[in-house]
Formats: sequence, structure tokens, C-alpha cells
Amino acid sequence: MSFKTMEVALDHGRVKPCRPETLPDRARALLTILDDSPEAVAPARTGGELLARWDSLPWLSPEEGEAFAADVEAARANLPPLSSKWD
Repeated sequence: MSFKTMEVALDHGRVKPCRPETLPDRARALLTILDDSPEAVAPARTGGELLARWDSLPWLSPEEGEAFAADVEAARANLPPLSSKWD
């Protein structure tokens, strides 16, 4: 099975390539609808706005942070060793 990604537009339920590409006569496809309406696009934020939001986010207590770090380390220890694709 091979995969090809291409940008298409939907026009009254019909799929049309956005670039001069030929669609196959028959194929199975996955379709992702991109909503580019102004309401769907997140507004740009300034660094100051992000900093103000960062300060209002919940933080882990030192104990929770240590428990989380220990959990991550334990998970890493259980991962199989990396192997080179060149070997």
C-alpha cells in the first residue's frame, strides 16, 4: 500500500485538486476538513499575553513534580534500546 498526500478543494461535494495533479480513477482516501474561517483560527498572542496566561496556569507541587519525573524515568527505563537502522 502506498500513500500520497495532496491538497484538494471540495466544491459542492466534488473533490478537485488544488494543483495540477491527476486523481486516480478509483481509490480509498482519508479526508480532513480544514476550517479556515475567522472564527476557527486562534487569534495571535503577544509574548506579554502568553506570559500572563502562563502565570495563571496550574502548577504541580514539588511532590507532584518529583512523582511525575520518577514516572517518566521509569517509563524510559522500560523502553527497548535504540537500534541503528544501518546495522
